[in-house]
Amino acid sequence: MTETITRPGPHRHDAVARLRGDRLDRLLGSDPGLNRLLGAVHAVVSISLVLIVERVFVAVTGALQDSVGPGTPVAVIEANHARLVVALMLGAMICMVTTLSVVDAGARGQLISMLVVPVPMIAALTLGLLLGEHRTVSLVCLALVMGTGTWLRRFGPRGLMCGFLLFLGDFLGFFLRGSVPVRDLGWLVAELLVGLATAIAVRFTVFRPRPRAALIRTQRSYAARSRRLAALALETFDDPRKEPRLNRQLTRLNEAALMIDAQLGDPAATPHPAAAQVLHQRLFDLELALSNLARLATVLGTLPMTPMQRNQVRAVLVAVVADDLPTAREVAEELGRSLRPVLPTPDRDESVEAVVAYRFADAVRLLAEAMADWLAAGSTADAAGCFTPAAALFGGWLPGSTVVSATASEEPVRRGDGVALTVPVRAAIQATIAVGLSIVVGSMLSERRFYWAVIAAFVTFTGANTSAEQIRKALFRVAGTFFGIILGSLVVAVLGTNAYASVGAILASVFLGFYLMRISYAFLVVGITVMVSQLYLDLGEFSHSLLVLRLEETAVGAGIAILVVLLVVPLNTHRVVRLALRQYLEALGSLVAEAGRILVEGGGSERVRGVARRIDAAQQELIATARPVRRSVLGSLDEDTGRLLHHASAAGYFARSLVVDLSGVGAPSPDDGLIRPAMQRLEESVQALTTALAGDSSRPYVRAAALLSRAENSRRTATGAFGAERLALRSLRLLDGALAAVAQALGVSVEDPESAEPTTRPARLVL
Repeated sequence: MTETITRPGPHRHDAVARLRGDRLDRLLGSDPGLNRLLGAVHAVVSISLVLIVERVFVAVTGALQDSVGPGTPVAVIEANHARLVVALMLGAMICMVTTLSVVDAGARGQLISMLVVPVPMIAALTLGLLLGEHRTVSLVCLALVMGTGTWLRRFGPRGLMCGFLLFLGDFLGFFLRGSVPVRDLGWLVAELLVGLATAIAVRFTVFRPRPRAALIRTQRSYAARSRRLAALALETFDDPRKEPRLNRQLTRLNEAALMIDAQLGDPAATPHPAAAQVLHQRLFDLELALSNLARLATVLGTLPMTPMQRNQVRAVLVAVVADDLPTAREVAEELGRSLRPVLPTPDRDESVEAVVAYRFADAVRLLAEAMADWLAAGSTADAAGCFTPAAALFGGWLPGSTVVSATASEEPVRRGDGVALTVPVRAAIQATIAVGLSIVVGSMLSERRFYWAVIAAFVTFTGANTSAEQIRKALFRVAGTFFGIILGSLVVAVLGTNAYASVGAILASVFLGFYLMRISYAFLVVGITVMVSQLYLDLGEFSHSLLVLRLEETAVGAGIAILVVLLVVPLNTHRVVRLALRQYLEALGSLVAEAGRILVEGGGSERVRGVARRIDAAQQELIATARPVRRSVLGSLDEDTGRLLHHASAAGYFARSLVVDLSGVGAPSPDDGLIRPAMQRLEESVQALTTALAGDSSRPYVRAAALLSRAENSRRTATGAFGAERLALRSLRLLDGALAAVAQALGVSVEDPESAEPTTRPARLVL
């Protein structure tokens, strides 16, 4: 009995292994490629090392230090300590800036970017020190420098980095004007270069760019998200209320797939050039099978089936979660046979259950085949040519709304949508005005600490593109400062003046801020505020009233930035969402055109994969752009935008089913004069939607469902109940219904010449 209790059996080992696997999957799935974790560790390691190196440098050279002896006044000792803190802060800032801003893909590009760092910062630092004695001139110059720095984003990531360094250098020059004379600028430059050298050493030794390793990490994240998707599909089959969670996981899976595709564009990521194209093809097939499997499982959960059939669906999903694909395929085929009509006839339509079961079994088959090919893809070289990804990464992440916002900002605008300007010019105008007003109002609160308002206003325009994104960032700045003050006060009260504990608290706050930054910018602000609280304690300036003043100044800067965003050349978020939706519908239109070509001419479905990836990339941009509109900082939901995105997502799902069906189309059936006019009408209807989003809503959306249904019925005898050509026509019919719902959500009139009803109702997601 005792031996049985103390010695764990196999089931306990399995439970422990499963628990560890679940925890690892959660980590890998929540952090694609471990980019957040590695970025946070990189920042902490760099800052830790630079604090040591800068301290040694000051001790050895006596940089900015006055000589001390037994009778040295306390003021001199305190001044030396303050200058030592300046050296440490300068090195830490360089490490933080390079960790966040150096986002080049290759090692050579990263080294060039890091070598550029001293140029703008030294120039701005010199200017700040030279003008330090003239407060009014310095403040005017500060606003102009910030505006110029914001404009430099027109030169891409490197220009964005240089712009921030201009602000940082000028701000430090103004801040240090009373304690560091211009003649000691050389020491500041030396401390800056020491910090930069440390950052370069850390990046190119411990965190050297390894494209192949990064690809492998992202593949692991993709596998973890796949397992999570299968588990959620099983839960949703039993409880349809969990479908929103499944939809979010489908979006995350697609995000990881696009990140892998973008990484495959780097020749150094794969063993040989052909492998990138092969991996892309296998990845696409794998994702398509997984997403269809999850969607179809959800639909099966809502259909009337016998208890035995429901148990078969569960058995399939359990086998997929357990990575037992042969069993999953066998059980899925049995389910398909049990639901298929026994005697299909030309005048008898198969049941919805039969079609869904067939597609479900086919998705499992595709998943098993795609998984086997995916595992063997790295050693094959059966593809030729250069692979061009549909999406590019920015610092290891998808660009979000950056590209579509830049396009929308320059497009001719409708009345009430503002003016057409490039994003850099628009942001520069806004930043200059916001910073100037923040200086004036912030100085009314505190002539010494006004810079907190300036920083809050300036950062609103960095990394945020639309008015809604900028407002969210400003509010997150205030919220992060508020909670950071509370947490910083608690940490100071607990740790006191213990130097080692203080350094540990600073590093921990930096790590958590960087690690959670992608979840919300507020977390980074919390981490920085805790770090600042520790620094003020070390400088002997910490007080609760000081932290309250920081919150007040931050609120002033954020409030001014919000007003400027709303009133001065705003980039209306709905305007950007319209463009993102238009590009998404244009990609769907390209797929419809390819489908028409294949159904009329037959074969040659290779180009469909590239079009489908463009749809995925456009959908990710649409989701990222609409996020701040669909859900506000306070959690309120824009129901109209949510409804529109739901119908657009449904169209994307039917497009994925269409891609699967088209891959099985061989030689088409003899032309009966039905497919060509149906496809032409559907193409024209999609163009009517894109035209409406461009400003002309005079063209109606004309339904093609009836024509597609006739073509589908005419193929029943020629291709069978589950022929690929007929299933493709069914997917097109359902896609037409989803697009009609999008048209109604946009206020575009919907016509159906073959129906007595003037408009259609929103399509229900069935297959």
